[in-house]
Amino acid sequence: MKIQKLTIVFAVVASLFLVACGKKDEVPASGVSEKPDTSAILVNPLKEIKKKEIRGYTNNSTPVIVDTRSITGRKLGGLYSDITGISGRVGTSHEINFVKLLADMWIRKLERVNVSEATIKSSNIPIEFYLADQKKMTLGQFVIDAEMQVAMVKKNLNFEAACRDYKLNTVECGMFKALAQDIRGLDLIAYGMTEIMPTSEGDLNVKVLDILLRNAGSNYMFTIPALHDRMLSLGYYQFTSYAVNSGTGQGASRMNKFLPKEAKIPGSVIALRNGEHHRAAYLFALDNLANLAKRTNEKEFVALKKALKQKPGDIVTFMATAHHAPGLALRCMKSWLSKGAKGTLNEHLFGRLRPYGKKSDNNLAALERSL
Repeated sequence: MKIQKLTIVFAVVASLFLVACGKKDEVPASGVSEKPDTSAILVNPLKEIKKKEIRGYTNNSTPVIVDTRSITGRKLGGLYSDITGISGRVGTSHEINFVKLLADMWIRKLERVNVSEATIKSSNIPIEFYLADQKKMTLGQFVIDAEMQVAMVKKNLNFEAACRDYKLNTVECGMFKALAQDIRGLDLIAYGMTEIMPTSEGDLNVKVLDILLRNAGSNYMFTIPALHDRMLSLGYYQFTSYAVNSGTGQGASRMNKFLPKEAKIPGSVIALRNGEHHRAAYLFALDNLANLAKRTNEKEFVALKKALKQKPGDIVTFMATAHHAPGLALRCMKSWLSKGAKGTLNEHLFGRLRPYGKKSDNNLAALERSL
């Protein structure tokens, strides 16, 4: 009787399996089952509308002749090609349409299968902003702009209120304020370069940035989309809603609460304009520095100050790594500090943060040589 029941159960399961999977002779000769055509279901009408709108911005755009003698002979590919429009060996000059490059990058981001709705809805805004105001400038002017934004925050931020919000005691608050005062505009530019440039070749990165600032403008750098994530992320610092978001009040937006109304940044990355990107970067760095101070004792801070006198660039490395992965960056920093901050922070970077040390060092050194 038991065997009969098992036989019946097996037969039912087998029949269900055949219904679900189809008979063997229904499988195509290739051995791959035919899939239903879902293209009509997967098409997002708003995405297609935005792509068409973005392509339309290029209709009246014109290329410019770009002097590339500073990098003549170099071979560019990957992200370098995406942002410069130059693929292969670099000549002495190139004809480049930066509006088209920007449009192409935003369309590529929209073509990601899982791109966020926020990205789709706002994808036209950066290009419209760029078309209205390119702001061509030199690298030196770009650094000065960053320094002005840092100075504004240092002058206006209510550090005492920030310390209370982050629950810093007197010693921790002192650490936080000391670290905050050490940050320069130049440090922000190095940290942003570490985020947006694809390699650790500092000299090449500086030269490419200078070419783009002179010919495409700073607002080109501030409107480049992050191509490898689904979020609404863009700009020289590749901000996402984790960094700037008044709704969640985290990252730069948490520190933003302690600025007077006239000095505050907008509550969304898509609303940042011009130098507000630098201001947001400094505020985000301050958020990470406050979190570091909260987890650092007085003995460790003395060791950190001594180490930063020998190699100030280590704080830039922390800023860059904390921008990418705050929790992991804090673990790396704590590992270094627990050993008396001997050697450099780079030696204590692990996981996906390991490449950031060399990249950050090279970018900062190349910037300092160039100015």
